[in-house]
Amino acid sequence: MVLISETSDDGSTGGDHQIKKPKKEEDRNKKLKEKVQVSLPIPEELILRCFLLVRRCHHPSLSLVCRSFHSLMSKLYDDRLRLGYTENVLYAYVGFPPVENPSWYILHRKPYRNLPNTISLKLCKIDSLPPMPWGSTVVTIGSDIYVIGGRVGEKLLEDVGVGYNKPISGGRRGETSIRGGHAGERRISDVTHINCRFHEYRSLPSMKMARCRAAAGVIDGKIYVIGGRKVRTSDWVEVFDLKKQSWSSVPGPYPEAFGRGEFLTYAVMKEKIYCLDLTRNIHIYDPKESKWESWTHGPLSASWNDSSCVVDNLLFCINTSVYFLGWPIKIYDPEKKTWFYLQGLQGFPANGLFVDGYKMANFGGKLVILSADVHRLRRYDCRKREIWCIEIAWERKEDGTFWGKVESVAVVLTPAKTTSVDICGTVTV
Repeated sequence: MVLISETSDDGSTGGDHQIKKPKKEEDRNKKLKEKVQVSLPIPEELILRCFLLVRRCHHPSLSLVCRSFHSLMSKLYDDRLRLGYTENVLYAYVGFPPVENPSWYILHRKPYRNLPNTISLKLCKIDSLPPMPWGSTVVTIGSDIYVIGGRVGEKLLEDVGVGYNKPISGGRRGETSIRGGHAGERRISDVTHINCRFHEYRSLPSMKMARCRAAAGVIDGKIYVIGGRKVRTSDWVEVFDLKKQSWSSVPGPYPEAFGRGEFLTYAVMKEKIYCLDLTRNIHIYDPKESKWESWTHGPLSASWNDSSCVVDNLLFCINTSVYFLGWPIKIYDPEKKTWFYLQGLQGFPANGLFVDGYKMANFGGKLVILSADVHRLRRYDCRKREIWCIEIAWERKEDGTFWGKVESVAVVLTPAKTTSVDICGTVTV
């Protein structure tokens, strides 16, 4: 049974405590209290089944109804997974240079003013999650986010394209960065696990080697981490077993590393990990066959952005030549090793909003793009700063062409400070 209770307000909030309330008022308050504190004749199992149908964005409000509801909310997630009532939730890591450190946000999707068949989108800050070190590698698995490595210490962030100076602190252990860094700055081997069901986090066993801007991919329940440092040891590739919660090294030989062995971006397609290094060379690792393949040129190297996503083993990127070619999104097919354009897209912003400073994510098979309004900022119009969200559905026709439909375009955050979207990813809860 569930007991819904309400704190009585018959206590004094000030004044003389010796003054007694009239008899009629005391009787009225007593009856009201008895009316509110009732035991609902509803089995807990039935209440849980009703809660299973409630969208994730309403869980915080529902848990505030009473203590019993709060305790029931923690029991929901296993049942939602077992019965197939899970939903996709978008998380974003948003920075506010140079005033404060970046923070985690969640994209809430609610009916607009409770009207049916309407959707209102809003980025809401999550205060319980810590900031990440710069250069961390992030992967999502189910309802979990894993933050791997990074760089901490005194660092001039203008070196990494942010355009402001901000000290970064944290981390337990690491090594001093010599090339491409400053004194006191170091890579770290820390790994953090974020539970998106309850917005809790914990530290996992550290990697054997400290890394920054590494590549990573999840294959067969294991997290493979590549690079993030020069190729000089047998630990250039490590793998984390999620069941055993332990790290092990993947033996070489490794491909030739360029520069610091760091990567601009990475993706998993056809159970292979694709890595784009700082000199735009492609390295492909097949964990099942323990084989490497490297390209020094080619169509993927020429057009791959550092903000992209994979849907159905296809790589989606913003087309930076949109003004010349007319199609805002390109798609790379790893089997055919060629790019295609996503046709259609009536209603896609034509002001260059998503040409730069954006992040893209796979949202349950659809595309979601988040972007600070850099177009407005470049025009020195600082009256209003916004983060926009565009949601796109797509399909592949029988003739092999790709067609998309813009389902929504909305402002999801209007902060008072300049913003930057650093990470955008989807989990299932």
